[in-house]
Amino acid sequence: MSLAQKLPMRWAGAATAVAALALAITVPLTTTPASASPKQPTVNAACAIVLSPSLPMPKPKADGRGAAMDDMVPGYAASYRDDPTLLPFAVDYQRWLWTDMYAGLDALVKAQPDYLDAYRLQADAYLVNSTYPQALGQLDQVLRRSPDDIQALAVTALIQHFLGAQADADCRMAHLKKQSQAAWTNMNRFIAQTDQDQYAAYGTEPSDKFTPDAIVVFGQSPNADGTPSSGMLTRLEKALEMANRFPDAKIVTSGAAVRTQYAEGDVMADWLIAQGVAPDRIIRDTHARDTVGNSMGMVAALEPLHIHNVLAVATRQHLPRAVTTLKAYAQHVGYRLNLQGVGGGDLPDPSTQVGERQYTYVTAARAAGLFEVDDFAKYQHTK
Repeated sequence: MSLAQKLPMRWAGAATAVAALALAITVPLTTTPASASPKQPTVNAACAIVLSPSLPMPKPKADGRGAAMDDMVPGYAASYRDDPTLLPFAVDYQRWLWTDMYAGLDALVKAQPDYLDAYRLQADAYLVNSTYPQALGQLDQVLRRSPDDIQALAVTALIQHFLGAQADADCRMAHLKKQSQAAWTNMNRFIAQTDQDQYAAYGTEPSDKFTPDAIVVFGQSPNADGTPSSGMLTRLEKALEMANRFPDAKIVTSGAAVRTQYAEGDVMADWLIAQGVAPDRIIRDTHARDTVGNSMGMVAALEPLHIHNVLAVATRQHLPRAVTTLKAYAQHVGYRLNLQGVGGGDLPDPSTQVGERQYTYVTAARAAGLFEVDDFAKYQHTK
C-alpha cells in the first residue's frame, strides 16, 4: 500500500512542521531507589523533566519478509489496530516493512501534530529497532501535549534509566507516582527486577543441584540454505550437551522463519535429531519472531505439561536478555518458573554489551506488559 493510500486525502501533501519547544515539568521528588537496582538515583527537593526535541526520522532497517510474517508472535502494535488511520502502519509493523511505516508515520505527525497515538506508534517501532533518542523524542511530543500521560511518563522514565540519565528518569518516575501510584509501583519493581536479572552471573553450567524438566533453546537465523548458522550452532552444541546430561528433559526449540524461509525451531530440532536426540523429546515452536515471541511460545509449550524447572539455552551474549525476558513474561502471565540459564560460545567483551543491555530493557518491558498504550489502560489517574 502506498503512502498516499495510507493517509486520508485531506492530508495529502501536508507537511506542517512541529516546533520543538522546550518544556519543563517540575514535581517534588519523593521517590526512593529500589534496593535491587545497582544505580542510586539523586534525591533532590524538586526536579524538572526537560523534554527532548523531536529528532529527524531515523534511517529504517532493511525490510522484513512481508506477509510471510503475519502469523509470527507477538503481533506488534495491538493497541492501534482499532484505529483505521493507524491500522495500515500496524500491518507494516507486523511485516517489518520499515520503510513505508517510518515514512508514512512521519508524514502523519507533520500533518496532524496533535495525533498522540501516531507518536506512540513511532516510538514503539523506534524502540524495537534500538533508536532510543528518537523514541524518547516522540514520546516527549506526547508529554508536551499531555503532561500527565501515564504511558509516556513510564516508558520515557525507562528509556532514561537505561540510557544513564538517572536524574531525569527519577523526575519522570516522581511525576508518574503523582499520576498513578499503581503504575509507579509496577514500573519501579520492573526496573529493579530487570537490573537484577540481566546483571546476574550467567555461565556455561547449571547449578549442580538443578535438574531441569525442560530445556528451552532460543533461536537464531539459519543460513539461507536452511543449515544452522554459526551462531545457531553455538546454541545447539550447548543444547545437545544439556540434552545428553538430562535425558529425561523435554526440549523446546523456538523460532519462526524470520529472515529466511526456514523456521528456526525446525532447523534446530532437525539438527538435534540428527545428533541422536529422540524426536519425541522435542517440542517445536515455529511462530516466535523475537525474544518476546520465544518466551511466549516456551510458556505455551510448558504449561500443558506442568513443567516449571527450566533450563534456558542461548549464546553467552544473548543469555542475559533471554533469561530476563522469559522470566518477565512468565511473571506477567502468572506462570511459575524455576529458571536457570546456560550459554554457549565465548564470553563477549563487556564493551560490546552496551547495546545488548539497553535492548534487554525493551524486550523485558514488552514481555512484562509495560510498553504499549493499552498496557497502561488499567492504571487510573490518582484523584
